[in-house]
Amino acid sequence: MILAGLLYIPGIILSKNAGIGDVTTKSMQGVHTKLAEEEKETIDTIVVGDSESYTSISPMQLWNEHGFTAYAAGEPGARLSEVKAVLDTAFSTQKPKLVMLETNVLFRPDKEDAGTQGKIAERMCAFFPLFKEHNAWKRAFVTRKDELYKGFAISSKVKPYAGSYDYMSKGSLPSNIEEDNLKIFREIKRMCEENGSTLVLYSSPSPVNYNTQRHNVLKDLADAEGLDYIDLNTKLDELNIDWETDTRDRGDHLNVKGARKTTAFLGKYLEEKYGLPDRRSESCAKEWDDLCHKYMEKLSK
Repeated sequence: MILAGLLYIPGIILSKNAGIGDVTTKSMQGVHTKLAEEEKETIDTIVVGDSESYTSISPMQLWNEHGFTAYAAGEPGARLSEVKAVLDTAFSTQKPKLVMLETNVLFRPDKEDAGTQGKIAERMCAFFPLFKEHNAWKRAFVTRKDELYKGFAISSKVKPYAGSYDYMSKGSLPSNIEEDNLKIFREIKRMCEENGSTLVLYSSPSPVNYNTQRHNVLKDLADAEGLDYIDLNTKLDELNIDWETDTRDRGDHLNVKGARKTTAFLGKYLEEKYGLPDRRSESCAKEWDDLCHKYMEKLSK
């Protein structure tokens, strides 16, 4: 009976109906594990959040164009407490100058029983305590499918967004940030301060997840907390986003073409605003250059 359950559970976890989406391309070896494998004190920017984060910033492009060392440490369907756990892992070996938090995760309820994913986790943890550790239950049965480039997976898939480009002024999305999330958010902010990192909020272009109501809530939060906030949904013309070609799933996430545009913009912004170091002449450069070469080859195919 237990064996049957073990064989059944992976099917649930890997199913899109389980609400985990593209878990197979991101959590296959675990964000915590891969992040911990990075050379000590070489990552200057950690990007965190849910799947909106790791589909909107390409670390290899930042390296190629600026010499910045960044890692996309987002997780599919992440809750804010999971983001905090990722940062705990990051700070154990890295001293990032910046932590970039993609904001969609702020609107997701941080509850253990939220959705099928949480229910599966709760039941597995009851029988197998090891699954409590750093989302091990998410990656235990997942098979690697896409090669990751410092957390970023190349997706050339195109499924156009057919809605209005004026989506920010339309639609109705839940725009309340729950008190539990605000508490965890402030813990994350304090964690960043204690580790000498600057916390920056940003919103990836996404008609599915953003509108003016959410923008205003996030802007008020950033102002109240003394943080920078970059809403890329308000810069579509400057980014030259084309929703016919730049999204993989009808306006929910960017594909690699869209991510290249947002990364180019953010790279210039980070250079001008925060003066991140160019590490291309440092000892870590060979490993980054080698991976960047593979990344560029993959892009050209």
